[in-house]
Amino acid sequence: MRRVIISIVVMVVFAAFAPHVSAFTPKPQKGQKIERFTGRVTSVNAAEMTMVVESMKTGMTFEIGGAGLKGYKRINNIRTGDHVTVQYIMSQGKATARTITKNKSYRGSSPQDAETKPNDYK
Repeated sequence: MRRVIISIVVMVVFAAFAPHVSAFTPKPQKGQKIERFTGRVTSVNAAEMTMVVESMKTGMTFEIGGAGLKGYKRINNIRTGDHVTVQYIMSQGKATARTITKNKSYRGSSPQDAETKPNDYK
């Protein structure tokens, strides 16, 4: 009898908390699409969970709380100057990041800096 009561209590507790467990990022509503933005991080505010990313044409501010990270372990690892791609949804006029992916930035020498060899046709 005691085992049955304990089992029922465990199931009731689980059922009470199970509906409240949800993803951190909101699911896109019907007809709402996930968009992408690629650029350079210009600021990160871990306290307010926001990040500003600028591309050549424009900049965007994203809410990053609960976003999935690829190439980072934590939000605190995102640095100014990093090149990222953000998948986001627009919700109530705010861009909410779903995933933040660190891009490999090109730090090598540019083709203009390459050593030129003279054309010797002998």
